[in-house]
Amino acid sequence: MLIPVAMLLLSTALPQTPEAFPLSDPAWAFAGDSTRLETVGGREAVRLYTGSATRRDVRLQDGTIDVDVMTSRRRSFVYVRFRMEDDRNMEEMYLRPHKSELPDAMQYAPVYRGVSAWQLYHGVRGTAAPAIVPGVWTRVRVVLSGRRAAFFLRDTVTPVMIVPLAREPRPGFLSLSAFLPAGTPGAGPIAWFSNLRVRAGVSFYRFPPDSTAPLPSGVVRQWSLGQAFLPTHLEPTSLDSAWTAQMQTVTVEPNGMVALNRWLVRPEGRTPTGDASVVARISVNAARSGTVPLQLGFSDAATVFLNGRPLFHGDDSYLFEQRRDGLIGFDQATVFLPLRAGANDVSIVGRDRFGGWGLMARFPEAGGLLIAP
Repeated sequence: MLIPVAMLLLSTALPQTPEAFPLSDPAWAFAGDSTRLETVGGREAVRLYTGSATRRDVRLQDGTIDVDVMTSRRRSFVYVRFRMEDDRNMEEMYLRPHKSELPDAMQYAPVYRGVSAWQLYHGVRGTAAPAIVPGVWTRVRVVLSGRRAAFFLRDTVTPVMIVPLAREPRPGFLSLSAFLPAGTPGAGPIAWFSNLRVRAGVSFYRFPPDSTAPLPSGVVRQWSLGQAFLPTHLEPTSLDSAWTAQMQTVTVEPNGMVALNRWLVRPEGRTPTGDASVVARISVNAARSGTVPLQLGFSDAATVFLNGRPLFHGDDSYLFEQRRDGLIGFDQATVFLPLRAGANDVSIVGRDRFGGWGLMARFPEAGGLLIAP
């Protein structure tokens, strides 16, 4: 009988019974000046401010991860990272202890090319509101099965959230990490991890049938993307032919969004106007001339051109001081397009700054329109 390569990787790397990974094992790689082993309440633990503890010898695709975590009350981000391809491409789940019981106290996000796309995955696709109690050991459980994950906190029977995973299922290594934003009030560590156990190929949760709803009519399902470039203007007034010299066609995710970091190599460096921009283009063939609405979601900024003319610019970049999260959704903007009969070029310059680079669009009145990349 032939054994699939993925199963062979799992079975040779991790046994089917629980495997503990003592934090004193020299196979752990610690990063961060203040990352160190401690004994907390009689148990071995790794203490973190900003730093990580990584096991590169673990190769896990499907199965169960259990780890105990203790957090503080300080503003912080506490991560379990899994299916890590390298230090820049992975899946991650993290806790925001300072947001206990708020809608984004727990979050899932994929990481592409070193950028966590948290602004693109929220609500049913990536956030939940569990209570996070500081100063006590709390079990975190991650159950992985193909393109789905279930995340548990304390209760290892009923998940806090179930999400569709964005990245292709592949074996990868694990990391426990934390991030303390600069200038955060208070003192002391923000997280301790202990008692990591991994069960490859073993799921302690039976996933319900996938209930992903079909995309509503009028959603743009494919885009033509140019190559990424560094912007020179916050609000471009014309399209440079170099931006569309090489194009690729990409298909949106099940919710109608395209995660641009997944498809594009970002240029080196950054400018005062942002990290990267790209032209995303569709052709809209209209049966008759008239003005039609286009619902637009973007992260972080977008400029819409119709047949070469700029019509709209919006900037929804994350701003902590103003509590602007920069989350993507069809309800961010409505652009009214004066279409001519026949072919129309709709080009959107999407600019990124932080937290996820994405685009989504829908024609709520799609009758008489033929949309193609």
